[in-house]
Amino acid sequence: MSVIVCFIDGVGLLPHAAAPWTTAHLPTLTNLLGDLPHSNLQIEQPNLYFRAIDATLGVEGLPQSGTGHTSLWTGVNASALLGRHYPAYPAPSQRPMIAEQSLFAKVQQLGRTSLIATVHRDRYWELVAKREQRATAAALAAQVVDLNLPATPEWLAGQAVTWDITGYYLQQWGALAGLPTITAHEAGLRLGQALRLADLVHYECYLPDFVGHRRIVETPEHTLELIDTMLGAIISQMQPSDSLILVSDHGNLEMIEHTSHSRNPVPLLVVGAKAQAAAKVEDISQITPLILDLLI
Repeated sequence: MSVIVCFIDGVGLLPHAAAPWTTAHLPTLTNLLGDLPHSNLQIEQPNLYFRAIDATLGVEGLPQSGTGHTSLWTGVNASALLGRHYPAYPAPSQRPMIAEQSLFAKVQQLGRTSLIATVHRDRYWELVAKREQRATAAALAAQVVDLNLPATPEWLAGQAVTWDITGYYLQQWGALAGLPTITAHEAGLRLGQALRLADLVHYECYLPDFVGHRRIVETPEHTLELIDTMLGAIISQMQPSDSLILVSDHGNLEMIEHTSHSRNPVPLLVVGAKAQAAAKVEDISQITPLILDLLI
């Protein structure tokens, strides 16, 4: 029994299905849900759960990734504790909380193993020490238990996936210059196969947020299609006892006429034999408890 968490940054839901959901080709999600994702859609089946959950955490202003990621990977309402939403990376004052409430430490306490599947920069922690790179909440949570952060060697060995799914966009930025790209299907196969290597597989995709902010020249539709293809390949590798969680931290991509975040709820999709454990999740701070429930 293993769990894979696919975190998809910057995807919210409107009250009705609208572009880019309606203008993208999404066979995996359509077959699963029998509909396109929107905030009024709720599905409770033995092996499938879908609903919209809150990302605002009871705090005014637009939700941000710093406090959003911290809430996701600790089970603590980081925005409420800080009194505001904090952008991009965790607030310095919240790093001790991440160390104390780390998702990966909690998984270890259950006697289970974790695997980070997101490619990081080579010499990541050295770059953090030099202030050339800021550490994500997931990286800080992984550091607590000395969990390996895969980099170029793991990417080349087919054991990890870049945050843009294929590596194509990172190549355009020169981050993976000279290295091969992969298809979204291959990315999903890599992630699905990782389920045989650890009890918890953790993957973060930031592509929708970058596209929503216009930092990457790509259509929202193609972005969703990459995610849909990746999900289909992951599911093809799952065993009956495995679980898949897909969740986001705030809205962005769904408001294609804007370039900022939104206060829209975000999708929670759970596929697997214990999918109904997700019924008690109301907001993103309850994802860590959900992961632990699925691993018990």
